[in-house]
Amino acid sequence: MKNKKLHNIKSSGFKAPDGYLESFDELLLNKLKENTLLDGLKNSGFKVPDQYFESFEVKFAKNLTPEKEIKVIPFIHWKKMLYVSGIAASIILMVSLFNNNNNIPTFENLETALIDDYIDEEEFTNEDIASLVTEDLTLDKFMDSHLIDADLENYILNNSSVEDYLKEENK
Repeated sequence: MKNKKLHNIKSSGFKAPDGYLESFDELLLNKLKENTLLDGLKNSGFKVPDQYFESFEVKFAKNLTPEKEIKVIPFIHWKKMLYVSGIAASIILMVSLFNNNNNIPTFENLETALIDDYIDEEEFTNEDIASLVTEDLTLDKFMDSHLIDADLENYILNNSSVEDYLKEENK
């Protein structure tokens, strides 16, 4: 490269005549006071060719070349996407119309654990629960029920814990 030693240059290469910057202000003010700056000019130095502006549009239009239309190949064809989305929408509609499983929740469908959790979270008292029960619960009805001992034992083993019995004894 020819410019290997550019970082070693000490001077900028521009020089002003001696005393130029000291007397510049005075020279400028003297020229402004004379008011003869533009009086001596008869011609600006610029000339427009004859009938330039009349033929400008025609010459400009000749220089313009029409852009060639570039054929763009789309990555996703919209027609195919419309067909696919129409088919998908019709399948979803058919499935929703012909799938008439009326799963209306009833008390038989609810899990007992869900009901227990609800009662625990709402902090119902025994009196609140008793007011909701419409049947007349008496000791005779419990005595008349025919419970099998094995079923009762399985229920106690599966649905209670030692902590429940300890809580009852401490009361």
